[in-house]
Amino acid sequence: MALSFRSVASIAAALALAGCASLPRDRGYSESRELIANQRPVPPDWSPLRTNQELQLPTAPIGAEDAVRLAFFNNPRLREEYARLGLGRADLEDARRLSNPSLGYLRLSPDSGAGTQITRSLSLGLTDLLILPARKRLAEAELERLQMAVASAVLDIATDVEVAWYEAVGAQQIAAMRDVVARAAEQSAELAQRFFDAGNINRLQLEQERAAATQARIDGLAAGSDALRARHRLAGLIGLPTSADWSTQSQLPAPRAVGYDADTLVASALETRLDLAAARRAVTLREDALGVTRRWRWLGGIEVGYEHEREFDGGRATGPFASVELPIFNQGQGSVARAEAELQHARAELDAMLLTVQNDARLGLDALSVAYTIAERHRAELVPHREAIVARTQEQVNFMLVGVFELLLAKQQEYDAYQAYLEAVRDYWVARAGLRGAVGTRLPDDDVPAEPVIGVEAILPAVDGSGAMDHSRHTGQASDPHAGHRMPDSAPPPDPHAGHDMSVPTEPNPHREHRKPTTTKPVEPADDEADSRHDHGDTP
Repeated sequence: MALSFRSVASIAAALALAGCASLPRDRGYSESRELIANQRPVPPDWSPLRTNQELQLPTAPIGAEDAVRLAFFNNPRLREEYARLGLGRADLEDARRLSNPSLGYLRLSPDSGAGTQITRSLSLGLTDLLILPARKRLAEAELERLQMAVASAVLDIATDVEVAWYEAVGAQQIAAMRDVVARAAEQSAELAQRFFDAGNINRLQLEQERAAATQARIDGLAAGSDALRARHRLAGLIGLPTSADWSTQSQLPAPRAVGYDADTLVASALETRLDLAAARRAVTLREDALGVTRRWRWLGGIEVGYEHEREFDGGRATGPFASVELPIFNQGQGSVARAEAELQHARAELDAMLLTVQNDARLGLDALSVAYTIAERHRAELVPHREAIVARTQEQVNFMLVGVFELLLAKQQEYDAYQAYLEAVRDYWVARAGLRGAVGTRLPDDDVPAEPVIGVEAILPAVDGSGAMDHSRHTGQASDPHAGHRMPDSAPPPDPHAGHDMSVPTEPNPHREHRKPTTTKPVEPADDEADSRHDHGDTP
């Protein structure tokens, strides 16, 4: 029984409508969000589908997790990654649908003007219909791969935000420390000028104090510039203007001991790294694509349709038609070769990533262990040694055994040790964030409460409103603000922290006579073991 033109049109319409159901609006987005949430906390009110988010400046100081949360809402790179997911959704939408049918119309009129020939046709390509299941399956697998790749990229952004936060806070601490040192050095230079005017010190000593104050201010300006650059980088990642009124927390947590096993971390990385899972899915996808290509390599274009024709004499003719592409010159050799090359490329990428993941996890653990050891060496050894050197040098200056230049050098080295310690703490947390990114998930002790934080006030003496340092809290007794510029009237017990204090007395007496000590033999300095110093073993 011959099919009518209306019957063929109905069949074509039914086939077309069968593939018209749209994807759910959150398809792909919700899956990627769940992948991210399995690795690290995700803001409960965040959705990758949200747009035109109103920018709100945080009123409280921003912590590391706060910075990551802001990046989820404001970071342009994150939205860029999710745009890739939208492209994968679009490809799946196309793969689930048949090609549109073709409607043809032909009207012929002879020169004699006798009659008109009209031909109407409706055709539909069957090639798409035959490979539709395979094409849909490949597109769904590609979307799943994209979900993993996008989620991995988002986690990389979160790691970048953490690193930027640690660097910003560390730079802020160093800048604050250098500013304290610079203000104290300037106060000391002013005091030296008064003593020079009174004739108690010579020109060399005055110039040494001035040079030290200038160098301290230069170091402070450089540290402030570094802090501004670190703030700018963090602002770009969390989507806030650098000049806006927002601030970060002012202190880094104390480093914690590393107790991870390298093999355990590597095994965890191989299981949880989403970029590695995406590479594995890419290999599976390419293997499937190669099989489909080989299976249908002989299939060319197939088209079926129905035609209705009215002849010049008014007669009518109707009937179906079909056309098949003959694989004479092209049997799909290029398509098969391309699919094979893509599979080889995907396998090579997977092998390279497997090696990289294992090496990154081990290297990250080594870097964290070294960073912790360096920070501990600074805290427990270098900083106390530098403080002891300043105290002993101050004693020798008091008894004219060495000059002020040696004391200034010792103080500068002490301040450099303070800065190096803060940098070591910063490097520890940067390495920790890098290890977390290399493993692809939270570390075993991420939920352990943080130790007391380390601030500038924990390693430097207090500074009053004029910029003067007070070391009395370190020794339990009042410090001597003039210890670096006068000789003692007698030989009192030395103050081990007097060399740190560069404060200006409220009522200075620059006209005090410069006298030699009454004893001809300097008092032996106190035993180093009894030296009053910070207890760096207990307080970070």
